[in-house]
Amino acid sequence: MSQIASFYLIKNNQRQELSNGNCSADVYMAIWDYCESELDIDVRFPAPQTEETLDCALMAGKLAFDLLEALQNQNLPKLAAEIAPDWDLNVEAVHSGLETLCSYLKLVRDDTALLYEMT
Repeated sequence: MSQIASFYLIKNNQRQELSNGNCSADVYMAIWDYCESELDIDVRFPAPQTEETLDCALMAGKLAFDLLEALQNQNLPKLAAEIAPDWDLNVEAVHSGLETLCSYLKLVRDDTALLYEMT
């Protein structure tokens, strides 16, 4: 059974589902691992997990801004090529995941948050 990656924009306690960018949950697990180990940005810490949720990340406010800024300072194709081999992933898939994540982080405002869940 493969895991499903889901993104939601949270505003006023309501969830608006966003596309996963046609990327597997493994792609996003690799990205979160990179964020934690290389950027020292832990997106998993404040996230509420449930029994059905295997992995979760919550990005709001300064955390979302800092992550977006850190990723925008990177050459995303080069970064994808760096991340992919460690997880035995396709470079194009990781690049697509990074692009999707950046586009969603741009949607985060003072009254919104980005939630990622792997179920």
